[in-house]
Amino acid sequence: MRKIIILLFSIYLIVSCTSSRCNIDKESETKKLNEFIDNWHHAAAVADENIFFGSLDENAVYLGTDPKERWLKQEFIDWGMKYFERDTAWAFAPYNRFWEFSEDMNYAWFDELLDTHMGICRGSGVLRRYKDGWKIKHYNLALTLPNEQMNEYRNMISEE
Repeated sequence: MRKIIILLFSIYLIVSCTSSRCNIDKESETKKLNEFIDNWHHAAAVADENIFFGSLDENAVYLGTDPKERWLKQEFIDWGMKYFERDTAWAFAPYNRFWEFSEDMNYAWFDELLDTHMGICRGSGVLRRYKDGWKIKHYNLALTLPNEQMNEYRNMISEE
């Protein structure tokens, strides 16, 4: 009887602990990820290109606010490095961030609001967990526009 109980418990553990999901709880991962993204934004604010660009996965995509701004990691480095020669590349203050996770806890995605020199922007991104930590796979920076100002905005850009 004891062997059967041990066998059943072992099977339960194997089935319930898929890949790296065991011992990972969303609350602690959310805290780690908030620190990671806060440090990433801070790296831009203090022009630390090693942390900022080093937080991006090798095949990361960064979408800026201009429709032409779609960069792979090296393109983004080539474009953005001139800003990191200053004391501050850009300073975005994040708030109101929400996280979601894949079932295996190896992917996370988020959206956040940012206080920026352009006004309130929205950032969203996808991250992947590696053995040595999280990396940003995709980030999208977007301007926000209140719905009641949409017609005025459409008129303004159609005149240009």
